[in-house]
Amino acid sequence: MAPAAINLTNVLFLDYATSGENHTVQIRYDGAASLTDAMVLLDAFLEQLDPMIYVMSVLGARVRDIGGVVTYPVSWSGAGTYGDGTGPHNGSANYIDFVGRALNGRRCRISMFGLITPVDATGHDFRLAESADANVENCLTILRGGTGVPVSIEGDPVNWYTYANIGVNAYWRNRIR
Repeated sequence: MAPAAINLTNVLFLDYATSGENHTVQIRYDGAASLTDAMVLLDAFLEQLDPMIYVMSVLGARVRDIGGVVTYPVSWSGAGTYGDGTGPHNGSANYIDFVGRALNGRRCRISMFGLITPVDATGHDFRLAESADANVENCLTILRGGTGVPVSIEGDPVNWYTYANIGVNAYWRNRIR
């Protein structure tokens, strides 16, 4: 599949700090959704993720418009913090991500760092099924419930997988060492 231009949709970027490192999550939205719609959905998503992550502090929000090449700051309408407990520095490498695909095969992913535990109940770092974890189920319900947000890189609706991937990100693990 040929690469798609990165600016075919509006994008909301939320910059945050967790466990001593700064990260950014992005969520794409199309012309049917507004910036407010994207912020409300992302805030609801983070509220459901709250029990699973170390404290994350929102540093700011930015937007890139359809066709744009630069971001500009906007006021974040959600909470200033999410999560529970101050995480150890290596906790910043722990991630959870939700993945889906548009009908044309383009992938969509929303990833968050600062996951409290990067392993499932059996001790493997792989994934949490929505049928086995209420928070994952609630997050997926929110992602599936948006209209025009979130969308794929080309602005198409996303069919979300029935699980969330979890683990330790190798780049951040090595950087923190």
